[in-house]
Amino acid sequence: MVFGIEPLQSPIINGFNTLAHVTSKTQPKKLSLPEHSVILPMTQLIWRPLATLAWIHQKYGDLVLGRLFGRKILFVSAPEHIEHIFNLEGKGLLSRDFLYDAKRVLFGNGLVNSQSEVWSKQRRLMQPLFSKEAVKQYELIIIEEAAAVAGNLKNAADGQVNLTTEIKKLIQRIFIRILLGKSVDSISNSPELIKVIEIICQELPVQLGSEIIFGSRLKRFIPLKSKRYHAAVDYLKAFLRQEIAEKQKHPGQDLISLLIQSSDRSTGYTMPAELLQDEAVNLFFAGQETTINTLLWFFYLTGKHAEVRNRIAAEIRQLPDEPLCATHLSQLSYTKAALNETLRLYPPTSALSTQTVHDIELGDFGIPKGVTVLLSMHTTNHSPRLWDKPEEFNPNRFLETATPERHKYAFFPFGGGLHNCIGKHFAELEMLLVIASFIREFNFETDISVKEAFSITLKPDRVIVGNVEPID
Repeated sequence: MVFGIEPLQSPIINGFNTLAHVTSKTQPKKLSLPEHSVILPMTQLIWRPLATLAWIHQKYGDLVLGRLFGRKILFVSAPEHIEHIFNLEGKGLLSRDFLYDAKRVLFGNGLVNSQSEVWSKQRRLMQPLFSKEAVKQYELIIIEEAAAVAGNLKNAADGQVNLTTEIKKLIQRIFIRILLGKSVDSISNSPELIKVIEIICQELPVQLGSEIIFGSRLKRFIPLKSKRYHAAVDYLKAFLRQEIAEKQKHPGQDLISLLIQSSDRSTGYTMPAELLQDEAVNLFFAGQETTINTLLWFFYLTGKHAEVRNRIAAEIRQLPDEPLCATHLSQLSYTKAALNETLRLYPPTSALSTQTVHDIELGDFGIPKGVTVLLSMHTTNHSPRLWDKPEEFNPNRFLETATPERHKYAFFPFGGGLHNCIGKHFAELEMLLVIASFIREFNFETDISVKEAFSITLKPDRVIVGNVEPID
């Protein structure tokens, strides 16, 4: 996503941390970052986020303070600064609340958008459902659906296949079974749901980007209300509201039913009805789009690199001749490295955003309260200082025997700090099982050229088509 789904917000500030922050004023005064006018590039940020962020950092450095209509925006790409931002965010010195209104239409008070105490309660309640062990309960659903699609593609291998269409259908089938406990075939409006997600992905960057660039005051004078966007959000919410009502009457083992039945062991907190819909929307939206795009980028990249593709195929086909399961994934070190390299080249979002709510210190510089902060994930992932030949697709970077140890925030596709992505383990499990299921059945090769398209996530600008060669 262009500005990140997972919020960078914080719990109530710990008294000790506040005291330490105040007493730090007795230390030597920090330098002030020089300010640069970024009016021209920022007007292009919504439509050309990657080129804009790369240009700003290339021209001014890893830590850039921009000035825009009297507002200040801090662009951060150095891993050590990103780590410090996450640490300060954990102490309550930064917050994502400034985007609350812009995201409320879609996300309400779900994890993506909730504030302080509400976020903490919801996160504690939902975290056990997304642990590495907990998500393994979904492996059979993922494998069944992936194997069915893989078989269909293998049988249709007499010409080019449209992988974009097939992967979109597959991930929707998987997620609807997990979230709602029913087959997508039983839902008459499933094609409309895919269209709704696409509309939201196209429109949401405008809503968030305008808030970051113009702020609430100036945004009032800019006509950004989209009937198309609001209609899509209303459609998605109405669909999920009906499904939730059904689960409240007849709960099952689906994810919504588990959310209804969950309670915090230490506090007894259960999810209020009004938050259940918000979390369902958050999961339905965030749980599909980034996974679809990452898989498309993976098969696009491996489809163009025969050496990588053949090595992945050899690794997967050396698995035991038995039904695939999650325990097999530990043997797929090169396949996982290729997936990580895909996420490096095409991360789920170009940047994460937050805002200082107190004066902070970052490196040698003092940053005042009220500065919008953009963590330039895509720029970090493509930095020549951090990555040798950063534009090349080279999974070897992520093998244990690879290059010297790098900073942990040179690569952070699932965010970091207290607010890292709650769905990380599920996403990794789902993507690796889909990849293994497909490559057990066929080779995919393509000669097309694809670029990143304008969307809330970094998606391909055209459908991924190529040739399928069955494996006997």
